[in-house]
Amino acid sequence: MSGVDAAAYVMRLHLPTPAHKLVLLAIATRCDQNYSAFPSRALIAGEALVSEERARTLLRELRRDGYLSARQRYRGNGSKTTNRYFVHGPWDQWGGTDTPFAEISHYHDHDDRYAAIRDGEFIPRPTPKAGVVDNPCSDQGSYVAGAGAVSNPSQGSSATPSLGVTPTPSITGQQRPTKRNHLPDVRRTSAGGKSAASTQKAPKTITTGPRKRPPGWDQVAAALPQEVQPTRPGGRLAPTLVRAICTALTGIPGPEPGTYQVPPRTPEQLIARINRRWHHARGPERAADGYTGPDPIRRPVGYVADLLTAHECPDPSCEDGLILSTDRPCTACQARRAEQRQAEQARAAVEDRLTRDAELASAHEEHQTAAAREAHRVREHLAAAGHWGELLDHEVETYMRQWHLRNPDPKDATHAS
Repeated sequence: MSGVDAAAYVMRLHLPTPAHKLVLLAIATRCDQNYSAFPSRALIAGEALVSEERARTLLRELRRDGYLSARQRYRGNGSKTTNRYFVHGPWDQWGGTDTPFAEISHYHDHDDRYAAIRDGEFIPRPTPKAGVVDNPCSDQGSYVAGAGAVSNPSQGSSATPSLGVTPTPSITGQQRPTKRNHLPDVRRTSAGGKSAASTQKAPKTITTGPRKRPPGWDQVAAALPQEVQPTRPGGRLAPTLVRAICTALTGIPGPEPGTYQVPPRTPEQLIARINRRWHHARGPERAADGYTGPDPIRRPVGYVADLLTAHECPDPSCEDGLILSTDRPCTACQARRAEQRQAEQARAAVEDRLTRDAELASAHEEHQTAAAREAHRVREHLAAAGHWGELLDHEVETYMRQWHLRNPDPKDATHAS
């Protein structure tokens, strides 16, 4: 239900233009349980009815305003593929800022389905199946069958609602239609007997306990940066960070045996990763409110969740360019970095050439303007002295030929060299 809930929430948002909403919807409708998706830019542009260049601009603006964050993905051979986009909302405290996004004014007056979310009770999890909820971590509640509702407002109605009770709708407003003949007959009989509903036994209540967190979870949670820790005593970590720590400790297996989408790490390795990717990368400085330098961190929660689970190298034993078992440099990472350096050098060379061309064009235009101004001044001076006709033109041309020799055109000098 993550994609449905994310799309429903996006529909509520007050965005600058319809194109912004269409681009965000194209990602939200494909969200997985982590509220992330990786559609191509061409697909986003096609669904939003804009060009790919416009889609790139809209994505950059949505990331700037905090509605999205992105992470680069790589194929098995080290080449780049589509970005993974994370949609922020009430499921991760709006990217860790605890500041809700602006919504359409209609919902403030007529719709209060997000009251539980605003009160901090929203914890996303998979849709219940067969009356049982499989919680990824211990603080995500439990499920009671037959109660007619679940504790998570985003997951819709109960799998086995009690008779005579309409299932509680989800935040998307979707629920199963209730037919009149499906409801029990609660009218009393003519003999004064009890209704049919009162003669049925109440369903047995089944309560599932929360799944235990992986060993070392508390160590990693305590080592998280202060910027993403709960702001009040006794508060909970953002659900995005809870899932990220569980994923980093247990890993995500790949499609083939022995491969991992996210390789598992020990608590000590994750703590060292936090130190490298946050503190050594000037994370506290870049996350400060008054920071104006390059690469600011607008959503610390999403950034820290990404650094906990990000693994760009296809080798699962590689950790930020070093093989864990031998502490030797990773050859795949070295090749990828060499390719990136070549691309950066080529881009810098193109930018330098364009800059030189622009400066040369500006200097050429200034030279042409100065030559025209000088020719006009000499013509007026000679005309005042009584020169006119072909004699005047000849004298101006002779003077300007000498002037060009004294003041050469920068464009001609460049071509000559």
